[in-house]
Amino acid sequence: MKTMRKIVIKVGTSTLTEGSQKLSRRTMLGLVQQIAHLQSQSLQVLLVSSGAIATGRELLSSQKTDQTFLSNQTFASIGQVKLMQVWSELFSLLDLQVGQVLLTKEDFSEHRRHLTRDTLCSLLLHNIIPIINENDAVATKDACVGDNDNLAALVASLIDANTIILLTDQEGLYSADPRLHTDAKLIPIVEHIDETIFSLARGSSTSLGTGGMTTKIEAAQIASRSGIQTIIASSSRPNILVDLAEGKEIGTVFLAGSSNQFTKGEIQ
Repeated sequence: MKTMRKIVIKVGTSTLTEGSQKLSRRTMLGLVQQIAHLQSQSLQVLLVSSGAIATGRELLSSQKTDQTFLSNQTFASIGQVKLMQVWSELFSLLDLQVGQVLLTKEDFSEHRRHLTRDTLCSLLLHNIIPIINENDAVATKDACVGDNDNLAALVASLIDANTIILLTDQEGLYSADPRLHTDAKLIPIVEHIDETIFSLARGSSTSLGTGGMTTKIEAAQIASRSGIQTIIASSSRPNILVDLAEGKEIGTVFLAGSSNQFTKGEIQ
């Protein structure tokens, strides 16, 4: 495992809500405390945070608003404000400043990528933690990255990170679906991403999020070609981010360069 210096951490909706219909402040505070510790150890951290749509649904549900004809774009627009408010308040408890960055696929294009990179690097330079999400409120289908696993990989490649940590509700990649097969074994290291590795992924998306194990492997594939290692680990494990930064072997590590020439679902 590489020594970490610049890390992109991605947390999904199921992590932030603990599988419920609303944000778990307890879970979020735990992540904030760990990120603060990493930053105190001179690591640069960027946070890719899902949860805007779920937060929007939660807010409107509490107001007893009829949601029948509301789009996900509407939920994202409302929810993103509250999501950032919660993150900002929690980080401020530890005297840390955050900056919101909403992106679409266009922001990684040849004529815009330098601006995106400069913005992110400037935040890091001033010890401000970038909190990144896809700009779901206005993104069209053609301009949409589609999921935050791949978004994390694109960000990591852009700013020359050396590690991506994808937090999920699973311990990592298994030899079979552990929910269905009691004899499934955790795969600690993936040296080569090929069709066999993709076949192990089963769509595990829920009503709360858009990702699954397949998108995480796609993200690892993109990252590996830029010399970046990817770690899939469980968000429910106490102190997971600190333990990984200290080099403990947890979850599944996709080694840098593991993708070779195999291509599946890569963003162009």
